Amino acid sequence: MPEGGLAVYQHVAAAQPRHSDALSGIAPGAEVVGGGALLCAALYAQLSSLGADPYGRGYGGAIALLFGLFVMAVFGPLLAYAAGWLHSLLFTTPVMLASNALGVRTRTAAPRWALPTAVVFAAGYAVPLSVLTGAAYATTLGWTAAVGFPPVAVAVLARMRRMRRGRIRLWAIGPIAVAVLVTLVLGAGAPGYEAPALGHADFVGRWTGDGVSLTLGDRGEVVAEQLPVHNGFDVVGHCTGHGTWRSTAAGDSASEDRAGVVLALPDCKGAELRWSVAGTRERPELFVLMGDPDAGEVVVLHHRAT
Repeated sequence: MPEGGLAVYQHVAAAQPRHSDALSGIAPGAEVVGGGALLCAALYAQLSSLGADPYGRGYGGAIALLFGLFVMAVFGPLLAYAAGWLHSLLFTTPVMLASNALGVRTRTAAPRWALPTAVVFAAGYAVPLSVLTGAAYATTLGWTAAVGFPPVAVAVLARMRRMRRGRIRLWAIGPIAVAVLVTLVLGAGAPGYEAPALGHADFVGRWTGDGVSLTLGDRGEVVAEQLPVHNGFDVVGHCTGHGTWRSTAAGDSASEDRAGVVLALPDCKGAELRWSVAGTRERPELFVLMGDPDAGEVVVLHHRAT
């Protein structure tokens, strides 16, 4: 064994010399690669949201997203490096330490344990992230794994080839730049949102969300509960009542580019009576935008077929 320290990865690269420019630590280059992966994920999420349903809002939401992209372009590299360092501390380094311990215990090359160990850590971290974000566990696990695997792979490669800290960082810049460019192209090329085309029968059923409920009957009857009533930009109350409803197609009027339903509720003056279609054909929604046309409050209802 070379002089200077104990082996960390069996059969691969062992001791670390004592001089200051020795091999990097347990996860060499992980902060740079992890930061790059996080930057790509943030860029893709930001660009993808440009093609999301604006729920009737005007240019205000798009302007806010573009401003976010500008801030990301200016401060992104620094923030990405800081996030990558934190990610290395919480994910990559524990994965490398655990895989090394398993390698020692099983008397096999530690890098063989890196991938399964990373899967276990990703599955564990995905649980609280799914709870905090409200996203499906499978989606959260996919993103956690996609961000976590590259720095682990680079750290393993760097240790196997005994690459110095500065060299692995410089080596990683090129692939990260390519990944960012590909992310920008894929995100910018994402198709824009198009509301589904629904007919009269598709609206029949119960629609609920944000404390509001609409029960639309197949004969045109409706029971509305807690419909928002607003005065200008402010919600001043809620209304419950019975009446009728009819479906409208996209383009029925110059101001409506989506299909929807129009309610007739004699007891609910000032309530929101025109609800537009959103969501997808498989998971349709009804929504209403109140207040500022560019950044108003949105109430979204989800279909509960009866």
